[in-house]
Amino acid sequence: MTNGAARPAERPRNAPRRLRRHATWLTALVVAVTLGHLWLTGEVAERLQVDPGEEARRIQRMEAVYVSEMRLTAPPVAAAPPAPPPAPRRAPKPRTKPKVAPPPAEAASAPLDPASAVAQAEAASEAVSEAALADEASAAQAAASAASPPVSVAAASAPTSVAAAASTPSQAASAPGFVWPTAARVRFKMTGNYRGPIQGQAAVEWVRQGERYQVHLDAIVGPSFAPIGSWNLSSQGRITPQGLQPERYENVNRLLIRSGKPKVVQIDGDEVQLPDGSRVPRPPALQDPLSQMIHLAYQFITRPSLVQAGQRIELPIASARKIEVIAYDVLGEEVLDTPIGAVPTVHVRPRRLVEDNNNLSLELWFAPGLQYLPVRMMLRQGDANFMELRMNGAPQMGRPAAVNGAGSVPAP
Repeated sequence: MTNGAARPAERPRNAPRRLRRHATWLTALVVAVTLGHLWLTGEVAERLQVDPGEEARRIQRMEAVYVSEMRLTAPPVAAAPPAPPPAPRRAPKPRTKPKVAPPPAEAASAPLDPASAVAQAEAASEAVSEAALADEASAAQAAASAASPPVSVAAASAPTSVAAAASTPSQAASAPGFVWPTAARVRFKMTGNYRGPIQGQAAVEWVRQGERYQVHLDAIVGPSFAPIGSWNLSSQGRITPQGLQPERYENVNRLLIRSGKPKVVQIDGDEVQLPDGSRVPRPPALQDPLSQMIHLAYQFITRPSLVQAGQRIELPIASARKIEVIAYDVLGEEVLDTPIGAVPTVHVRPRRLVEDNNNLSLELWFAPGLQYLPVRMMLRQGDANFMELRMNGAPQMGRPAAVNGAGSVPAP
């Protein structure tokens, strides 16, 4: 009993020492966590730090408000790029008034009839006037024919067959005329393989203000609420009668908290500056990896015969590494099963004239009934890495809302 009664008296005497020991360990733990947090925050800030000068040069994105969904219609029709002006016509030589044969001579003794002389003069004058009017009408018709550019036509009926739609001029009158949209967006479901299976979502956005355009491709790897990476491409430039004329292209990759340095292609006048700083001559009709999609669609709209299987379009492309010419083979019509139903498409596959497994290749499926927007894309790099994007809803149509910061352009 004595020993048992003494034990409760010892506990209060040892409790403060134990509490002090626990407090010391707790303080050390808090200090360690705080120091680790500060170190990690600094590391993250250092990795995410962006050069202010580079950020100021980045493309200032045009924002858009989307108000409706696009429905399948007949392929749009547009006139081909204007032909060069005809050679100046030589001025016609001035016409001399035809000589009127004098009336047959009469006997000197015969009297002159005034009424007959007046009638002969009036008839001669009318003949000269009719000949002059006929010559003027012929010249005007010839000039109008020489000045009128040729017009390409496509089918107006529902696009049950892309090839038939592109070769039925009798129905072209009811086909919708092509006008560059002010804003359009296509959303995609993304699957693929890059060091293992990947999945995510992506969107391609087109925005126009006046003659200025922007195209963006934004892809997220992983679930939207906890992405593990992203990929953002942007192209900016001008719209011309021949198609797109890009001026700047940007490629930004992000993986977790690490942001890669943007790879920028700058196109100024007759020169192209690649991401490594080298400058090379600019070839005609140059496109970048993103503008090529919209530029190819415009070629199909202005030249409907190109949708026929076996056709080929060659374009120089300025990528992040170099400028190379890529041949796009038209494989023909392919009907895709999409969330909005069966959609006829034109299947286009790129072919490098010089093989290089390190560069990306972009295989495309254009939908004529959706203003030739791409509804499926396949990006490949070598034999193992690929990324497939399939449309997961109706394309959206909208209007520009604003332009952020510097680089704003006036609304049309």
